[in-house]
Amino acid sequence: MTEEEKQESFDWSHYGDQDSGTHTPLDATDYVALFIASLQSIFLPLVILAIVLGSIGFLFALMP
Repeated sequence: MTEEEKQESFDWSHYGDQDSGTHTPLDATDYVALFIASLQSIFLPLVILAIVLGSIGFLFALMP
């Protein structure tokens, strides 16, 4: 079998570009994973800052 015949006999459709018109539906676990990944990237410092500032504000509100 020549190299050209090997190229023609192999199905490259699995490795090509995906059709941009198709949409894979996401499950609830996919949304949870995306939310956790977003927290780990840029939103985690903002969440930590909000918790720290909220707890400091709560402590100052309790002081007489």
